[in-house]
Amino acid sequence: MKHINQNLKNLAFISIAALGLNICLANTNPLTDTSKHIYHPQTYDELVELLRNENIKLDTIDTSKITDMDSLFEDSERKDFGGIETWDVSNVTNMESMFWGAKSFNQPLESWDVSSVTDMGGMFYEAESFNQPLDSWDVSSVTDMGGMFWGAKSFNQPLDSWDVSKVRNMSSIFAGAESFNQPLDKWNVSNVMDMRGMFAGAKSFKQNLNSWQINKDAKQEDMFKNSPLESKPPKWYKKR
Repeated sequence: MKHINQNLKNLAFISIAALGLNICLANTNPLTDTSKHIYHPQTYDELVELLRNENIKLDTIDTSKITDMDSLFEDSERKDFGGIETWDVSNVTNMESMFWGAKSFNQPLESWDVSSVTDMGGMFYEAESFNQPLDSWDVSSVTDMGGMFWGAKSFNQPLDSWDVSKVRNMSSIFAGAESFNQPLDKWNVSNVMDMRGMFAGAKSFKQNLNSWQINKDAKQEDMFKNSPLESKPPKWYKKR
């Protein structure tokens, strides 16, 4: 996993273990359904092995049994993500670092059912091309959004409809998201305990956040560093 600038955040993202599976995609293999030419991975490792073969189209993979998508496309050089929008992710609980460093990724995901996901930390970290609507997502189960859009330089989509009331970690969520400038005044951030570096380097962000109700113990260091709000922060901001 990459080394992260500790002045912005102290997030530790879990690295996936080295995989050494040899999955044979023969007709007798339970991963394949030759009548439909659809792959049916049952585990995270099986899905990872399928994704190593970029000749396999993403819309031929049935992901309905998968619960973990941690770092699935981390640093992926894949150019064609077509079909990923059809994935059934309704049972997934972990999307941490899913598109971390996937610089070409820019596929629509608004149809995804992410209502079971609890961890979206670093999900679009440095996914520099990504700029797709996500406002339809049900994120009401998510507790970790730390670094979610860190360095996602192109992202500038509405998120004000999100229910973030269970989120505890938003450290560096928009750090380095240079284009982002969308209203967030409707967010309930009262349970967020870590806001460090939240908008650090978000050069375009100028929204009014005075209405936010902040937990008195929330960490706020460098929350607006190198952003337009650094010189005129919200009234509740405690610079430490």
